[in-house]
Amino acid sequence: MSSTELASLRSMLDEGFRIVDKQTDQAHEDLTVKQIVEYDLMGGMDWIRRLEKEDLAYQSLLAGRRRALRNKAREFRLSPPETQPWRSNDPERLKTDIDSLKIEKERLRVFNQRMIGKELDGMGYLELTVFSFEISGAIMKVEGMMKIKRAEEMEKTKRPRPTVNKELISLGQI
Repeated sequence: MSSTELASLRSMLDEGFRIVDKQTDQAHEDLTVKQIVEYDLMGGMDWIRRLEKEDLAYQSLLAGRRRALRNKAREFRLSPPETQPWRSNDPERLKTDIDSLKIEKERLRVFNQRMIGKELDGMGYLELTVFSFEISGAIMKVEGMMKIKRAEEMEKTKRPRPTVNKELISLGQI
């Protein structure tokens, strides 16, 4: 990616993080109000701790699945075609694969929209919290790529240092 594209991606991620952070705060307020009411009805802190543990476990599971899918996709992209057993000419298999890819394409579209702060409706507080960590990780990766790109550009534009003419220096001292 070019420096301009990286800068654009960074600004979109920053805006997405800002929106997700705002939504997270709102979801936290909603959750707190809901928990106060339910706390009185359901019986105390043990119930709230249990709910929080269940939510965190679920979000951790989802984050692990996303990480595994990204790693698997990277592995598939980098492997040579002859070592890819999932490629076949069976029409039923191809139809199933096409349907799966359509579903995955839509999931990635929604994920990309969420990364820039759109289509966040229906996400709970813990989902938004985990998602803000995902965006933070993406921002750090983009920053790393920008640093590498800047270093490459600096290396290309680096001029040789001018040599000092010792004769002129010695004449100037006389």
